[in-house]
Amino acid sequence: MNLATVYRNIVLIKSLGEVLELGFPDGSNRYDGNKPTPHPHVICIKCKKIVDLDLDSLDEMKKEVASETNFKVLNKVLNHRLDFFGICSNCMAEKV
Repeated sequence: MNLATVYRNIVLIKSLGEVLELGFPDGSNRYDGNKPTPHPHVICIKCKKIVDLDLDSLDEMKKEVASETNFKVLNKVLNHRLDFFGICSNCMAEKV
């Protein structure tokens, strides 16, 4: 399969809201199809493993951010990205 075809399909799937694109400072991108809406992640700084988080407090946090900043469009924040960085248990085990 041609690499250009792969990228065109990723752009199409992203535009349909079926994947969430995660861009990183080094210019790389990862795609999350498990939950295509914004949600928090934990990312290993060694192996780059990404784990999805379900935080009960996220809705309250979004409301607080909107309230504190007055960044409101249709009375809500449109998008967010919350990532936590650390070292996963597999990489920690390799140190021993």
